[in-house]
Order: sequence, then structure tokens, then C-alpha cells
Amino acid sequence: LETFNEEFSAVLRAANGLTSEIGFVQNQMAPCFPPYWALETLWSTCVAHVCSKQILEQIGGPEGHKLQDLTVTQLLDLVAWVENFRETIEESFPNIGKHSSKKTYFNERPELLMDNNKQVDMDVAKDSLAWANNMLWEVHDLAKDEFLYRTKEQTDEWLDNVYDADHTKNQTSEGRLMTSLCEDVFSLAGVQLRTIRERLTRRSEALVQAVGVIFKNLYDKQMACRDQFLLDFETCCASANDFIRMSERCEEILGDLQAECNLSATATEALEEQAAILLGLYSTDAVYASQKCHIYIFEPIEEAILEELFSEEWLENLTHNELALTLVRTLEDFMGDLEVFLDDLMLGKTVDAMLTATINFYIKSLLRKSAAHRDNKKSAFADNTKALTRIMGDIKTMKEYFAGIAPSFPTLNRGIDNEFEVLETIYELLAIAAGTSQSSTRDFILFLQKRVRNITITKFVVGDLWHLVNPKEEKTVYELIDSMEEELKAIAPTDEQAMQSAGDRKTVPGLRLDQELARICDENKRGRPGLKKTTKEQADIMLNRWRETWSDLVDGGEGKA
Repeated sequence: LETFNEEFSAVLRAANGLTSEIGFVQNQMAPCFPPYWALETLWSTCVAHVCSKQILEQIGGPEGHKLQDLTVTQLLDLVAWVENFRETIEESFPNIGKHSSKKTYFNERPELLMDNNKQVDMDVAKDSLAWANNMLWEVHDLAKDEFLYRTKEQTDEWLDNVYDADHTKNQTSEGRLMTSLCEDVFSLAGVQLRTIRERLTRRSEALVQAVGVIFKNLYDKQMACRDQFLLDFETCCASANDFIRMSERCEEILGDLQAECNLSATATEALEEQAAILLGLYSTDAVYASQKCHIYIFEPIEEAILEELFSEEWLENLTHNELALTLVRTLEDFMGDLEVFLDDLMLGKTVDAMLTATINFYIKSLLRKSAAHRDNKKSAFADNTKALTRIMGDIKTMKEYFAGIAPSFPTLNRGIDNEFEVLETIYELLAIAAGTSQSSTRDFILFLQKRVRNITITKFVVGDLWHLVNPKEEKTVYELIDSMEEELKAIAPTDEQAMQSAGDRKTVPGLRLDQELARICDENKRGRPGLKKTTKEQADIMLNRWRETWSDLVDGGEGKA
């Protein structure tokens, strides 16, 4: 095999030398001879015949049976030589690319001379040249396909090694957490891309295809392996930084390729599209990693306050909203770490997730309190008015915290209004159920449905709120919602695509209100008074579909709340 590779390399070096002489013969030598000698045609035809014959012998005939014995570098050199040969021939003979040869010249050389060897037979010469040009392009495609296949195999192998390795963990002088994942991935990718750029011509379409193969492998590996890095608070921070740096590195590679290569508009567009897909994946995964931090932020919060929240102690003795204060102080502690650990681009995304997670945590805790309440006549609270005062105090405490950090995050005020609107709607429905508010029950049921966009979930949540503070009227509120069905459909029909989008790879566990409420409804096994049989059947079907969206969540992403 070594002898074969040496022989092939020698043939290709000779072919390069002969091809490079075509321009010299045409421009420097041909003008010194009579035109009817057609020296440039004679030389080019001979070069084409000799080179094609030798190369075909080396690669195992026109089917390329021996291409698999060539190294990746030799395949690249062969592709580059054919591209250079074709470009040279078509520049010297502009119409040759449109010419279809009348015969093949595998086993015989073309008879180029006629009239007693005094004149070149131009028809035979052009036919032979066209045959060599077209046949060698078929060799080019075979070699390119073999090279692309090898590139994919090699890239798969080293990506497996890189993603399975233990990556060096470090912290920048500013305190940013990161690992060596970005450097480990793109140092190897850089070697591959540099080899390709050095061997292929600057206009080579094969270059774009090879880069596309590498980008596709990078994409597939990232798709498959993202979650293995997101194990705790610090790894989420480090991964967010790693992924954003990988997107930046992808952008740099695209810029380098565009600057160094002379690609056609079509090839440039294809390259930009391939890079944009990979860049978008890394950017999206960076946001996902930064937002998944909320799971690990709320673990100590749940441990500290979940058991006491809405308990008798909370109602009677914690008169200054101490549990809500514990929540926001824990958020403050984590914010101190996030500001150091995370890239500035990602910090705002994490704060958005913390806001949503805070609202969802509080609502789910309230609904779990209702699920645990087994008295169908009395409120779960000894004093509904006092409980509503505590809840309003909790809401105020949490809202003030986020309002206090909003000046540092330009979009947070909009998020505060949007997220707390849901919690305030829940509060108002509780107040209506408890008889302390004269607001319209219908209006606030509609408000909730606009956010949840699932009539069954809205019905169950409203029923749970009534069960919490006025269980005797739970059946009545179900009847009211049944009478509102057409109105609910008209103002905010059930989102049939919600389950599909909730299962999307970009959906961070715990941040979709509808999905989290569906989980609470699924957990709640208590009997609901007055529900129609058809309603129960529809609910079972709906919840089964929702179960599919959370069945694939990693254990670390499910949390208690």
C-alpha cells in the first residue's frame, strides 16, 4: 500500500507539472510555430490523454476501485488537480465543456495527425480532449464522494472522543466559568478545515461540501450531547459560556472561509446557510443552558420553604412574609454568582427564567395545597381574609425584588408585567371564591384562559382555587365554566399545538405554565364534584398527551415544584 501511495503521488506531481505547462505552450511557444500546427491543441490533447490514462490506472479504472486505498490528502490532491485541469482546459478551449465525445479513448491513443502527418486533425483532437475532460470530471466526483465519506467518518470519530472526554474546567480573570469544550472541538475542526483549504482550489465547490459535512457532524453531535453537560448550577453556567463561544467560533470560521476563498455566489450562499444553522444551534443551546440554571436555583428554595408555604405557621405566625423573603434572598445570593459566572449575553436570559420559575413555583405550591385539602365543606385556611393578605404580601415581596433589578435588564419590566399578571389573576379568582372581591368571575376565568389556552386545564385550576377557599361552591363554578365553553373557545381556543411545542428541544423544563399546570392536574387524584363523564374522558385524553411532553425530561429537570 505504501508503494502504491508513493506511485500515485509521483503520477499526480507529474500531472501537475504537465498541466501547468499548457498555458506556457499556448502563450509562449505556439506563436513561434505556423498556425496549422495547432501546437496548443496538440500539447493539451497529449497532456490530457497521458494524464487521464495514468490516473485511471492508479485509481482502478473509471469506477475508481482503488480510491479507497488513497489517503485523505491524496484524495484532496486528486480533486484539486482535476478542478485545476478542467479550469485550464476550458479557459484555453472555451467551448470544450459543451462538447460530447463521439468515442472513448481508454485503451487507444487518439490519431491526432492526418495528411501524411503534416496537419492536426482538429475534430479528433477536440473529441479526445472533450472525452478526457468529461471522464476526469467523473473521476473528480468519485474522489470527492470518497473524500466526503472519509471526512464524515473521521469527524464522527474525533467528535465522539472530544465529547466523551473530561474537559478542563477553568475560570477567567473576571470569574466566568467555562471548560475546554470549545477549544477541544474547534482545534480539531480547524485542522480539518485548514487541510481542506490548503489542498483545494479557492473556487472549489468541493470545499463548500466538505465544510458542510463537518458543520453537519458538529450539529448532530451537539444535538445529541448537549444535556450531558448540564448537571448542576455551575455546569449550566459553564456550558452556556462554552456554547456561546462555540457560536462565535463558528462565525469566525465562516468569515475566514469567505475571506480566503473565491467562491461563487451560490456556493457562498450555501456556506452561509450551513454556518447559520450550526451557529443558531449553539446560540439556542447557550440560552437553554443559562435558563436551566433555574432548576438548581429553586432546589434550595423548595427545601427551605415548600413545606411551610401556605401552612398554619405561614398563616398565623409569619406575618411579615418571611417565606417570600427567603425566596428572594436566595435569588439574590444566586444572582451574585450569576453576575460573576455567566457571560453578560446570557445573564438576562437567566433572569427571565428566574422570573418565570418564581411565578410557576408559587402557583404550583398553591395548587398542591388545594390537592392536599380533603374537606369538601371548609376552606383549607382558618381565615380566608388573612390568607389572601399573606398571598398579596408574598406577591408584593417577589414583585419588588424583580422591579429592583429591572434597571439592569431592559426587557425585564415587560416580563414582570406579563408574568405577575397570571399570579394576580390567580389571586383575584381566590378572592372572588372567598367572597372578598366583587370582580366578575367570568372575566377572570377568561383572563386565565387567555394565558393557559386550554379549557380543561383552566377548568381544573379554577376548580382547585374554589376547593381551596370555598369548596362547597366548586361544583357551581364547574357549571359556570361549562356554560362559558363557547365564549372560552371564541376568546382563546385550546392550543392544539401546545403539546408539540412543549416537547421541543428548546423548551426548558419547568418554564411553560400550561405544561406545569397540566402536571399538577395529573398529580391531583382527588374527586372533583359534578364533573361530567365526558369532561373526565376528555381530561384523561388531554393529560395523556401532556404526559408525553414531560416523560423525556431528565431527572434533574423535574424538581419538586
